[in-house]
Amino acid sequence: MIRSVKQRGDYVIRIAKSTDVPHLTKIVKQTIKVMADEKNDQWDQTYPLPEHFHNDIKNETLYVKESNGEIAGSITIDRHFSDAYQTFSWHQSLSDSVTFHRLVVNPTIRKQGVAGELIDYAETWAKNNGFTSMKVDTYSLNQKAQSLFLRQHYQPVGELTLPERAHAFLFYEKDLTKKAELNTSK
Repeated sequence: MIRSVKQRGDYVIRIAKSTDVPHLTKIVKQTIKVMADEKNDQWDQTYPLPEHFHNDIKNETLYVKESNGEIAGSITIDRHFSDAYQTFSWHQSLSDSVTFHRLVVNPTIRKQGVAGELIDYAETWAKNNGFTSMKVDTYSLNQKAQSLFLRQHYQPVGELTLPERAHAFLFYEKDLTKKAELNTSK
């Protein structure tokens, strides 16, 4: 797999290091509070945990956006699809696809395009590694993520209620072979 770094004047998106985990854990705890205020229980004290980030680092799948020496957010880019992904008729096969998980942005700098930049990075990473599709899911109570995915030109594919959750998860797909559309997330 191609590992790349994106650097632009005031920020860099780079592969995460174990020293980033305490910063990410702090951001996640702040994000869980914001999500609770938004009546969204997708994340809680059991997910995501530092162990998830350490595992992503071990697998070289966790990327962070660092701006002015501070972690602004992170994204995990991999091919680990839950069994739920087998439920849907995708436009492009899972074998040609990548997904992202644990997209998180420091709540103090929300609405500044960080999440969109991390998703753009994931899509570029996927294309550079020969993949033609990006797939992702989110909890139906996570209105912010749903809006973000639509702004990033992801298409809804379906929804599924899992036994362990009260509400459905929504699944999305983006064809990475189509000519780039105007990205309105920035």
